[in-house]
Amino acid sequence: MAFVAMVAVLLAPPSADALTPKAGATCLKLGQVVDFQGKRFTCIKSGSKKVWNKGIVIKPSTSPSAKASVTPSPSVSPSRTSSPTPTSTATNGVREFTLAQVSAHNSASSCWSAINGDVYDLTTWIGQHPGGASAIQRICGTDGTQSFNNQHEGSGKVARQLSQFYIGRLKS
Repeated sequence: MAFVAMVAVLLAPPSADALTPKAGATCLKLGQVVDFQGKRFTCIKSGSKKVWNKGIVIKPSTSPSAKASVTPSPSVSPSRTSSPTPTSTATNGVREFTLAQVSAHNSASSCWSAINGDVYDLTTWIGQHPGGASAIQRICGTDGTQSFNNQHEGSGKVARQLSQFYIGRLKS
């Protein structure tokens, strides 16, 4: 009888609490991202465990009716205030950018990179990167996922540092 009860518990679907991300709680898939209660949590490696990070606050978009420009501008200003308009705003208020928009920020004065489906503004990190500025400059304006994961995959500390520079999602 106890055996049947144990099997029933093991085969039951996980409860909602088990799927709710909490900082330090165990998660299943490295790199998994979950938006919950206004924060974006990422599954990171901490020692030999996979755990949820502390989460970063998702800032609501200030212009939900923003429209995409179909024609890229012929010149790109190096000013950070001239960032491209997001192509859309997701229902949870997360800004979305196309890879074309990311590629417009391909210099040390305005450096964006897409990593694991998220977009980061790395401009201020270039001079602080422990591996040197050139490591970051190589991924400016590109999908830097492969370069980032080859160097840092599984590092919770690096994932937490990267989360500071999050500006939105890469539109698929």
